[in-house]
Order: sequence, then structure tokens, then C-alpha cells
Amino acid sequence: MTLMEATGGVLDPGTSVRCITCLDTEISGKVAAFDLVRKALVVACPPAPGSKDVNNTYHVINISNLKALEVTAKSTGEDEFSAVSLDNSKIMKRVRDKIEEKKRKVASIGVGVSEEAQGLFNAIKKTIDDLYWDGKKIIAMGDVTIVEPYSVNDLQLKVGGNPNTLDHISKIVRKHYEDKKKP
Repeated sequence: MTLMEATGGVLDPGTSVRCITCLDTEISGKVAAFDLVRKALVVACPPAPGSKDVNNTYHVINISNLKALEVTAKSTGEDEFSAVSLDNSKIMKRVRDKIEEKKRKVASIGVGVSEEAQGLFNAIKKTIDDLYWDGKKIIAMGDVTIVEPYSVNDLQLKVGGNPNTLDHISKIVRKHYEDKKKP
């Protein structure tokens, strides 16, 4: 039986289902969400009997990977998955925050730099958040540039930059190389 035949193309939240995946894994529970266009089914499975866990386990299933789908009980419309209220502004804020976090992580990876240079960058990043790559140069706090081969002698202060920033970054670089020498 196809999904369309089994469900009429609709699975309401709260509908009890039994799914068998292409890997012969059986998943039984209640539909938490269903999107036919994206071919996604979210099934909430109750904790196993005798388990200390009191929360449902949620399975996100690509319906293209199902061997079988059986509706074991229709939704009554009065269960926990019906009429869920979502705050779209909070969701969008979380999405934007995650995108920014991913961009920062990508910007933290130097392209075409040595493993030693990346290690130094990571060590400085633990203390200084305002740090990024400009090609193969490390720019710290907008005032200090570290060029290859990335030793304490390779720090350059921007014209008009704060000398205290240079001192601070040089201490971090020095400590990084001292720590690497320790057994």
C-alpha cells in the first residue's frame, strides 16, 4: 500500500502509526508532524516500559525510505500535538543566531595555512573573540596582524593601534609556543 493510499496524503498530528524503514527498523508512535512535500514524518515514541526516561523520543523519517506505513489509530484532535502555538520571532532569532555561529566557525578556519598556524589561531581565539583570517594573516582585535611564520617576532601593530593590544597578543603567542615545547 502506498503512502497516499494509507493516509489519503494527510497524517494529522496525534495519529498513531507503525512504520517499517528500508532497514527493517520498526517505529511506532504518534505523528508529531507530517509534510508530504518535504517527504518528512516526525513520530513521537513513548519511553520504553520500565524506563526511567519520561520524555518521548522523536524520530524524523524520510518517507521515501519507508517500506510500510500503517495507521493504527486516527487522531482524536485532542492530544498534545494539536494546535501547537509557535513563536515565529523566537524561531527566526534562533535561526539567525545559528547561522551567525556557523559563519564564525567557518571564518575561524584558515584556508591554505599550516596546521601550526591554525593551532596558534585556535589558541588565541580562546582568549580573544575579535580574531579572523585575512588570507594567511591573522588579524587580532583590528590592531595586530600576525604574518607567516607566526612567531612572536611576526606581530605587527597597525598604525595608530593600541600598543597594549600588541603586548597582550604577544604574551598569548609566546605562551602558546612555550606550552607546545612542554612534554
